[in-house]
Amino acid sequence: MRILLTNDDGYDAPGLRALYLAVRDWPGVSIEVIAPSEVQSSKGHTVSDRFRCWRTAVAEMGDVLVVEGTPADCVRAAVALPGMQRPDWVISGINRGSNLGVDIYNSGTVAAAREAGFLGIPAMAVSYLVKAALPDDWERVTREAAGVIAALLQPDAACPPQGDLEVHRQTVAALGRHPAMTESGRLHQWWNINFPRLPADEAVRGVQITTISRDPLALEYRVGCDPDGVQFCENRASYYDRPAAPGTDVAATFSGWISLSPLRWCEYR
Repeated sequence: MRILLTNDDGYDAPGLRALYLAVRDWPGVSIEVIAPSEVQSSKGHTVSDRFRCWRTAVAEMGDVLVVEGTPADCVRAAVALPGMQRPDWVISGINRGSNLGVDIYNSGTVAAAREAGFLGIPAMAVSYLVKAALPDDWERVTREAAGVIAALLQPDAACPPQGDLEVHRQTVAALGRHPAMTESGRLHQWWNINFPRLPADEAVRGVQITTISRDPLALEYRVGCDPDGVQFCENRASYYDRPAAPGTDVAATFSGWISLSPLRWCEYR
């Protein structure tokens, strides 16, 4: 199995390294890392007609292809460059910050998964809720991501050693109840995944398959002027003030669940 890893936080981001550690030791898996040269957060599905790319070594990941472009460009590079093998899966993340509800239209992380879908390649976007009061715990999210991703890629296989066994078990159980599996016998292949941020001594509540919220973000703009007299608008609303309707990805992640949402923008090949 060939897996392409990418992100929108840049090629040296800790979340990309965490994602690599989550999947690197699986038997029979070859990994290619192609990521942007700099942060591309909130760039959405921007693409470039021309982009430069080069290889560099990154601690723990080894050889990485760096693209002077967007996450969607990185996916295109994987199928356009000579010598590249078409990936069997594209995994984008782990984004530092959740991508919930209408965030998916702004997110470069999700855009990489969407671009893969347009090309007929199974994909998932993986994101991690952040809270100012809690430090990032990349070791934990690596274990949890390994458990979830393994269940999606190989639902009949055992949890890999680096994965969280309980999270893997709960993911397999949730997928077994999912209509995409129970009705067709074939699991849906495009997902948006969000991990909650919890205190170290608090376990995730479980795994939910959710719908993507359509409610708008909270908007509370402060209007002012820069020193040069140019007017500006700055949104000061809290991310956590957004609506959290039951059954949605927002409600699940905010409440301590791992959220798995099927992505369905178009009829993928």
